[in-house]
Amino acid sequence: MLILLRLASILLFLSFIACSPLETRGLGSRLLRGVKATLFSGAGTFYEVGSGSCGEYDTDDMLVVAVNKAQMQNGPNPNNNPLCQNTVFITGNRGSTSARVVDTCPACPQGALDMSPKVFELVCGSLSAGVCTISWSFT
Repeated sequence: MLILLRLASILLFLSFIACSPLETRGLGSRLLRGVKATLFSGAGTFYEVGSGSCGEYDTDDMLVVAVNKAQMQNGPNPNNNPLCQNTVFITGNRGSTSARVVDTCPACPQGALDMSPKVFELVCGSLSAGVCTISWSFT
């Protein structure tokens, strides 16, 4: 009888551990992270990279993008824009890559990104395509 009582106590204790909330075990935040990420979609184009609205000079062979004006929401000093230097993950018909936000694309519609030629080739293929459909999110 004593053995059954001890076994029942151990099983009861283990059931509390197994049923602990996900957050206690660190799983909740990892599961919710994917839900909170917003996926945008639109046109992907490329541009001649140079001096961007985030206040730095970049080159065509760098993994950088310009976010459309509606989503960039430039304030009085775009160099202080909180989106500058954030990383985006972009997927197109050719592949996927990550890139840094360094500029604003005033002519791009909401959901669109203007990409460096290097990013465009990785995501969309040949520069001769000119434009492709992309999906992207901030990481």
